[in-house]
Formats: sequence, C-alpha cells, structure tokens
Amino acid sequence: MQHIGLVLPQLPGYSETFLINKIKGLIEKGYRISLFVRGGPRQMRSVLPSTQIYYQLNIRNKIKFPFVVLYLFMFHFNSTRHFIKLERSINRNWYIILKNIIINSYILNKKLDWLHFCYCTMALNKENIALAIGARCSVSLRGYDINLYPIKHPGCYDLLWLKIDKVHTISNSLYMKSVNMGLNKKLPMEKITPAIDIDLFKPSISNIFHTPIRILTVARLSWIKGIEYGLKAMDRLKKRGIEFEYRIIGDGEYREAIIYTINQLNLNDDVVLLNKLSQIKVANEMQSADIYLQPSIEEGFCNATLEAQATGLLCITTDAGGLPENVLHEKTGWVVPKRSSKLIADQIAKVIKLDPEKREKIRNQAISRIKMEYNVSNQSKRFDNFYAL
Repeated sequence: MQHIGLVLPQLPGYSETFLINKIKGLIEKGYRISLFVRGGPRQMRSVLPSTQIYYQLNIRNKIKFPFVVLYLFMFHFNSTRHFIKLERSINRNWYIILKNIIINSYILNKKLDWLHFCYCTMALNKENIALAIGARCSVSLRGYDINLYPIKHPGCYDLLWLKIDKVHTISNSLYMKSVNMGLNKKLPMEKITPAIDIDLFKPSISNIFHTPIRILTVARLSWIKGIEYGLKAMDRLKKRGIEFEYRIIGDGEYREAIIYTINQLNLNDDVVLLNKLSQIKVANEMQSADIYLQPSIEEGFCNATLEAQATGLLCITTDAGGLPENVLHEKTGWVVPKRSSKLIADQIAKVIKLDPEKREKIRNQAISRIKMEYNVSNQSKRFDNFYAL
C-alpha cells in the first residue's frame, strides 16, 4: 500500500470539494493518506475519517523547540542529517535551517512514498523535505499560486521546480504560465481537472426561462472574480429594459466593495447578495436559475462553472485562465473577453433571445460533457495513475 502525504494549509473547507473528492478517491483505491496541515482542526475532519492528520508546530511555541530537535536527531537522524546537508547545499544559513527543521518536523519523522504539495506556496521552505525522507515529490498548479503569488514574489518557485518529480495541473493555462516561470517541460505532467458530484448537481426539469430572468454567480468575493463587471453588465441590461434577478453566492474580503457597487448602480431591487452556502443549497439555487455568469478576471479552472453546466444552466464566462477549457464557446456555453461589462451584457441579451431549440442543444451538450469528463470516478482513476510507481 502506497503512503501519500498531502501538504495543505488546513483541512479542506467550503470551496475545496476538489480536494475532498481527491482524498476520498485515493482512499477508495487503497492508498494510505496522511494530511500535513498548518492550520488547526476544522469541521471537515469528520468527512475524512480514514486519514492521519499531522499539524505543523506553531513557531511561537518555543518551549518545544529543543525537544523537537532532540527527538529528530535521536530517532530520525538520517533524514534530519540529509535535510541539513541539502539546505546547506543551497547556502541557507544555520538560523534558517534550524527554523525549517522545526516547522517541518511533522513531516521529517515520516516514511512516505509520495509527498504532494496541494498548492505551490505550501512547498516554500519545504523544497528539500521529500528528498531528505526518501519520497518522491509532486505539486499541484492552482490559480492563486501561479496567477498572483509570483507577481509579488518573483522567482519564488525557482528551487521548487528543481526538486519535483511530477506535476499536476488543473488547466493548460496554469501549466504554460508555470513553464514560462521556469518549470521544466520535460518533467512528467498530468492535467487532472476538478471533479464534481453529478448525483447532487442534476439537470433541472424545466428549460423555460423565468420572468424576470434568473442569473446566478457562485464565487469567493474577491476582486479577481470580476463581480463588479457582472454588476455593471446588470446595469446595462436594466437600462435596456431587460428584467432580471441576479443572485450572488459567496463571501470574502471584497464584500463591502460589492455592496457599495450594488448601491451605486441602484441595483438593490435587482441583486440578491447571499453568504456562502452548503453544496446542497448551492445545487438548489442552480436548479432554480436560468443563466450562470462567471465574470472572472483570472481563474484556474472554476468548480462552480462545472456544477452550473451539470445542472443545465446556460453558462457565460470570460476568457480568463482555464475558463475557455471549462466552457467550450458556442458548444457548451459562451466565452467573452474579460473586463468587459458591455460584452457580458450583450451575450446575456443574446442568450435570452436564443431559439429554444438551440438553447436546449447547448444545454444538453454541456450536461453530457460534464457527466463524461468531470465525474469523481474519472478523477479518481487519473490520480491513481498519477501516483503509480
């Protein structure tokens, strides 16, 4: 039985069903899974009862430092010595090395076949751990880590690219950006997209548009999701005399700015801003909507858009990141240039006027594609192949 260690900032939460599905699938395939997390316990622990969970030592808990170091040298001398040698080879000073030994002690004392960083940022200062414990190293390329973090920290992954054995990406867009940042194209790579629960996100029975038209967005409330462009598109629709109800599901640091924009555009009677909801409630909201809008400025891939297509919603997205791989233009939905409220509004207006037969064709093509390509079973098989030795 292979033992895989997954390094995470914390246990999977509300918007990370892609990780929960991956972990469950690997367990069902017979893998032993250990989670190495930085944050404290969360409610999701009950969803993953078959995993071992190890928490990173809080760097502020200095009273434990001598005992941790002594334990590693007494019982895990070879891996600790190897780690120090690797750290010295890249000219890290003794203070940094000691700090890295302490914060990585929860992994240094384990025997693993694979050490997988579920986010690139989780590998920073951990680049030498896998080699030190004799494990293979792999990493997942995801939106924030590739699209945003390197802008503020140029060259942050230069060492990581030299230390990994295999790469997992959720979109071609993220992979090519990583290659442009120095990732070796000769490294083995697998594109494994997120998967969704097709038993939960089922097609709605009716294909008749509501009056007013119901438009939905599910997203973290962040500037990168482009929700203000969606709201400005709604303003344009309203000025054209098109009646709608735009429902936004999510929460985040940009909530106040979104509320301000809603008020500024006088859309209080047309826009409903909800908090984040459970997967069941999100599925119910999708069942009662007509059009799904993803107005993102940048996007790794986007689970919510997959769920919307599975539900039979007519999806309009921007061309940000992996979205054109998610929604196929004029086949399973429509893709418009990002940062254009005018083009979003124009496309919504066209979809509303679309011939019902054409609308049904797009809808059915989307549902069929999601069922075939983005189910949990398919994802599980592909990750099984990814970790095959």
